[in-house]
Amino acid sequence: MIPTLRRPRPARPTRRRARLAGATLALGAAAALLAPVAAAAPLPAAPLSAAHLSAAPLAVGGPGPCADPDGVTVVVDATELGGDLTVACAADPATGTEALAQAGFTEARDPSGYLCAIGGLPDPCPTEFTGSYWTYWFAAPDGEWTAYTEGSDTAVPEPGAVEGWRYGDGTQPPGVEPADVAPGTGSAEAGDAEDGDDGAADAPADEATDEPTAEATEGAAAPEDDAGSALPRAAALVGGVAILGALVAVLVRARRGSGAQD
Repeated sequence: MIPTLRRPRPARPTRRRARLAGATLALGAAAALLAPVAAAAPLPAAPLSAAHLSAAPLAVGGPGPCADPDGVTVVVDATELGGDLTVACAADPATGTEALAQAGFTEARDPSGYLCAIGGLPDPCPTEFTGSYWTYWFAAPDGEWTAYTEGSDTAVPEPGAVEGWRYGDGTQPPGVEPADVAPGTGSAEAGDAEDGDDGAADAPADEATDEPTAEATEGAAAPEDDAGSALPRAAALVGGVAILGALVAVLVRARRGSGAQD
């Protein structure tokens, strides 16, 4: 008698396996739905670095005599070195050294701390005394040049005064009269220069001012719109992540149950 071969019956999917398959499909669908939301959600702005939060640079008064009568005009006479006589303004210096810096002049010192160069002159700084050096002077607005008897690190300029430096043997002050560069004289000269064109440059200046203002106004509204649209996107993203987490938990439990049954 020939034995009859029975075909093996296909295994019926258990309830846990059905749940596993359903959870897998739901997980894939949730991931597909969350992908566009995650891509559209804007990234948060990067925090400012320490360089962006650093203190503001030292205020510089600008070239020419001070327009403010309470400022301090600084004169540097480098004609003995083949340089120029330069006039600039220090807004509110606490010392003579600070007046140089506020007026835009750089200084260099020798190893002993003695000021040996202003504005890069002489170049290089002298290593030995040759009889010439940067002499330091001051004057009241209506007075004469007077040599300082102390250094610029400790000298305190008076508001409305004129500070002067000249490279030489110390017998000659800066080559300009203090009254000609006294604080308060800069405003009249600036006003004459602006009025010299009889208003010919007023129209271009107005046009150049109006157009950027409109563009800046439109550009300023853009961040607010972006911020408003980011809120619903963020909410949808958070909700989707919660659903995705729940589906992952169901999938893990279903897999564990399926393995235990097998």
